[in-house]
Order: sequence, then C-alpha cells, then structure tokens
Amino acid sequence: MRSVVCSVLVALSLLGCGRFRKAKECDLLAKTVSAWLSRQPPPNPAAVTAAALSEQARLTAQNYETLDRELGALDIQSLELASRVARYRKLARDSAHALSDVGRALSASDLDLARRRRVDFDAIVQAEAPLVAEINRECKR
Repeated sequence: MRSVVCSVLVALSLLGCGRFRKAKECDLLAKTVSAWLSRQPPPNPAAVTAAALSEQARLTAQNYETLDRELGALDIQSLELASRVARYRKLARDSAHALSDVGRALSASDLDLARRRRVDFDAIVQAEAPLVAEINRECKR
C-alpha cells in the first residue's frame, strides 16, 4: 500500500514538473519570438529599384534564418510544443529560402522568378498566424 501511494505521489509530481516545464518553455518561446519581431526593420516604401528590393529581400531572408537558429537553440522538450516549434522553424527556413530566391532573381533581372517566389513567400507566411494561434492554445492548456 505504501509503495502504491509513493508511486502515485511520484507520478503526480512528475506531471506537475511537466506542466511547469511547458509553461517555462512557452514563456521562453514567446520572449524569443517577440524579441525577434522587435528587431525587424520596418519595410522601406522608398525601395523601388530592383537593387533596393533585392537587398531588402536578402536582409529579410537573413532575419528569418536568425529566427530559425534562435528557435532551434531553445531546446523545447514538451512534445506538443516541440512539434509546433519544429513547424515554426520550417516556416522560417522556407521563408528565408523564398526571399533569398527573390533577392537573387531581382539581382539577375529575372522579374518573373522574383514574382513567383514572392508569391510563394506570401503563401508560406499565411501559415504563421494559425500556427501562432495553435501554439498559444497549447500554452494556455
């Protein structure tokens, strides 16, 4: 009987630790993304030349690469949260790749490829808001 009670207490304490860990990871994730967002330069409406747009696309691609690295450094252990962070990292990598392509295409005066990859980027980032909502729901549980 005593061993059953001890087993139950250990199981309950581990459950509590898991919730605490997830809450800590959610807080760290939110702070990481918020800090990344605060470092993003505002779009430059004066960037109307191909060279300026190319540079802006490259810089934004680098920013998404930074987000991927920062999310990867978080070492999220909660399974539900880890799978969503993995999706967020993929979104960041895919965004960076598309924008790098936009920058290269603009530099090469390949406006058709630049437009297609920009459309691809726009489609990729449309998945961000629903993913963030999913993460927020998971963190509130």
